[in-house]
Amino acid sequence: MDVILTSTCRSTIVKTLESFKKNVHYSGDVHFILNIDVLSKNKKYFSTLMGFLKKLMITDININENPGGFHEGHTKAICYLYRRIESPIFFHLQDDWVFLKKINLDPLMEIMNKYVDIDHIRFSKEKIKEKTWLYHLSEEVSDEYLVPNTELNIDGLPFVHTLTWSFNPSLARTSVVKKFTNIPEGIRAETFICKNYPIIFNHQGTYIYGKIGSPPTVKDIGRNRFLNCLRKNKYILIGKKYADYYFGY
Repeated sequence: MDVILTSTCRSTIVKTLESFKKNVHYSGDVHFILNIDVLSKNKKYFSTLMGFLKKLMITDININENPGGFHEGHTKAICYLYRRIESPIFFHLQDDWVFLKKINLDPLMEIMNKYVDIDHIRFSKEKIKEKTWLYHLSEEVSDEYLVPNTELNIDGLPFVHTLTWSFNPSLARTSVVKKFTNIPEGIRAETFICKNYPIIFNHQGTYIYGKIGSPPTVKDIGRNRFLNCLRKNKYILIGKKYADYYFGY
């Protein structure tokens, strides 16, 4: 199984990889493919990072020292990694996640191999909600763009069917993302896939592992949680609704 990982040369990647190796079980071979965009503010960390990756024997690394703007650089990284994937199902990872519990990928891989319309299983960073905000269709959270999720039991395992593709840590089908190896520059890759995936494939095979109300499986360690809290409180004070959706997706 290929594991793709985007990084901006941050120290958080150490915690991410250590957490993945400690908490994520897969009985087959794992091949890491990395894209590192070396942001100017993070250049001093580059040699330390490469030393850490060498110790883990991760060598399949693309290094980009001129990544451009955020969306431009990240989209290029995603397209590069998608072109490189060879395993039928892969794991999507970024350099700012840790896992809050043990995950066994074997039964999830079996399900994706058995049910070809299941294209994406993600691990939630928050308590799984009853509804999903279709953020790729509207920048404002409103009743019109909040759609109910559906609980399912597939071969004895709990899933929630949702209507968004996510770059949260997730398993995904390679044949799907091979359609997205040339996303236009300057466009947010995740939003582009959310909009176009159901059109191209004429179905929505996107799921969250767990039940509605289940606690988070992963934690985003890349955001400044204090600033995010301040922004959320300001959002609520000016009378905006659905702050948990706006700041949690």
